[in-house]
Amino acid sequence: MHGSLLYLDTARLGRMSPRAQQAQRDFALMAGRDGGSVRFERLLRAGVEAVPAAVADQYPGLAAWRGVGPLKASLRALAGGRPDLPVLLATRSAALMRLAARLLFHPCRNVLVTDLGWPAYHAILEAERVRTGRRVTTVPLLRRLLDGRLSEDEAVEVVRAAYLREGCDGLFLTAVSNLGVRLPIERVVRSLEAAGAVRFVVIDGAQDFCHAPADLRNDYGDLYLAGSHKWLGAYHPMGLGFYGRPRSRSFIETVLALLVAGGGLDDPLLRFSTQLEDDALDGTTETVGLAPVFACQGAVADALAGPRPPADVLPSRLANSDAAADVAAASGWTPHRPRADFRSGILLLDPERMAVRELSGPAVRAAFDDRGVAVTGYDGGRVRLSMPPTGGAAGELDHLGQTLRAVA
Repeated sequence: MHGSLLYLDTARLGRMSPRAQQAQRDFALMAGRDGGSVRFERLLRAGVEAVPAAVADQYPGLAAWRGVGPLKASLRALAGGRPDLPVLLATRSAALMRLAARLLFHPCRNVLVTDLGWPAYHAILEAERVRTGRRVTTVPLLRRLLDGRLSEDEAVEVVRAAYLREGCDGLFLTAVSNLGVRLPIERVVRSLEAAGAVRFVVIDGAQDFCHAPADLRNDYGDLYLAGSHKWLGAYHPMGLGFYGRPRSRSFIETVLALLVAGGGLDDPLLRFSTQLEDDALDGTTETVGLAPVFACQGAVADALAGPRPPADVLPSRLANSDAAADVAAASGWTPHRPRADFRSGILLLDPERMAVRELSGPAVRAAFDDRGVAVTGYDGGRVRLSMPPTGGAAGELDHLGQTLRAVA
């Protein structure tokens, strides 16, 4: 609970973390006082230690800022990555998805996807498929996984059989769907690598990063995409990309450099942050909005300062999901409960009454918000709840139950 609002909408947009708020506020104060002065540029390049202590003391919200390189190092730590894992920052995650599509269809003739993916990402992939004349094979899993009709072994076999039958050689997999289904990505990839050629693997980790235990040390993906605005709590929709698998690292860097130089990937933050990290600003980059990087550093500081790293809090989210599902089932709602291997901290509810099923997504969301609960609403009366990482305060479950009964 925050004030009078129980916030369960994180899978859409996370609530801004305390240090992200402080960083945002002090960045705005410094921007108002110093603009683009030399001392601001020194802070941007090297962090608070590069400016006089008297200046740094005026902006305590920026105390965690040490420069782009350290920011990437802390993001790498949150993703469970190796110390040498490169990290990309972009103004929007869609820019990195366009890079992913180009990387996939360069070596791959037929890319396997599932129906767990985000439609906007699939649209980018489809546009690149049309441009290159390649193929996409879609495996339907969502309905069976939501309803608990597939075991992990069966789901892996469904994907493997389709991959071999259709002659696929690339993968675009969603680690956690926006409807809460968590796919065992590493097991799927290992099964396919044992069965046939897998030329390139892209993982959509937008709902995975800082929510479920992503661990990039095991090199089961070539490119992992995420964002700062959901479970991390930086609020700004900054795109994050992680790579570094030995077999594909030089390929990714070559394609990326060609796309940036040729204008095929026009993202000012991606170019600027790379140059800033390498201390190679060319003086011709587009003016870049920098608020997201400072807010991201604040959110990362909060995440790393917690009693447990974000990757270790999934059991708590699952326990909260169980409690919420039990309350919902007794309050006029049908909770979707995937099997244990596919569960996440996202709980999907469908209304039992026909009158509620006729509500639009915005109407559902407004009905809950009027009663002090922030949720994601879908047409047909469907509700998505994003579980917090710790046990709720006293009364929160009662508050949720009262609201579910009132809306139902």
